Amino acid sequence: MGLPDFLQMDNELSFRGSNRYPRSLGLVLRLCLYFGVQPVFIPVAEPWRDGVIESFNDTYDKKFFRRQWFSSYSMLKRQSKNFQQFHNKHHRYSYLKVKTPLEVIEADKFKPLTLGPNTRLPKLDFLPDGTISLIRFIRSDRILNIFGEKFEVSKDLVYSYVRAMIVTKIHTLQVYLGEDFVQSFDYRMPTEFSS
Repeated sequence: MGLPDFLQMDNELSFRGSNRYPRSLGLVLRLCLYFGVQPVFIPVAEPWRDGVIESFNDTYDKKFFRRQWFSSYSMLKRQSKNFQQFHNKHHRYSYLKVKTPLEVIEADKFKPLTLGPNTRLPKLDFLPDGTISLIRFIRSDRILNIFGEKFEVSKDLVYSYVRAMIVTKIHTLQVYLGEDFVQSFDYRMPTEFSS
């Protein structure tokens, strides 16, 4: 339904970048920030938080991808667009009040913000300004794990879910409990990337 404000994802390495250089943001993150989409990482080892997308991926895999042969990438793109249109017309979601995506678009006269059909991938050899959020559970060791790096947080956060926000413009990691700001850390990142 167009470009989202947020993109929720799991902690898969391909989404975030590198274990060796955890602050060197991968292409997916830089692309999100470039287009003004805030990446949000679910808590580690809690896959049920991505239930809707996992369900869609299962539907896409079983009802589309494995049911036909694609002789070329352009055919896959074309057929994927057809599947998307069929899905948006027929598949109902509880969070859309049991409506299809198309019904919501038509009822609300919703105009999704989309990229033009000839949009080219920008050269992302720089760090765009933006915010990356990570939802994390703090255990008794008081460790906040950000892509493998460990930060010790206040004892007041033990056994709580926090929102850690990497703010790229000011190279800072901010920690929130609910809406309340709790703590921040210096979080220097590379600003240039090789192509």
